[in-house]
Amino acid sequence: MGIGVGIFLAVVGAVLKFGITADVAGIDLDAIGVILMAAGTAIVVLTLILMVIRREQPDRREKLRNDPDVV
Repeated sequence: MGIGVGIFLAVVGAVLKFGITADVAGIDLDAIGVILMAAGTAIVVLTLILMVIRREQPDRREKLRNDPDVV
């Protein structure tokens, strides 16, 4: 889910930055686009890091299931 949200934010940010040329009073669409692209990229990177960390940790349930001392 995190990767999908990150990609969505990056795409919306890219559309705001590069695709829309309208001027809105009081709102800088280019800045909002850059912020959304950065946030989307950060979410994708953090999600991938967490996936790697979780994969490297042993499954706690499996560990408890194979432990003869646990009743």
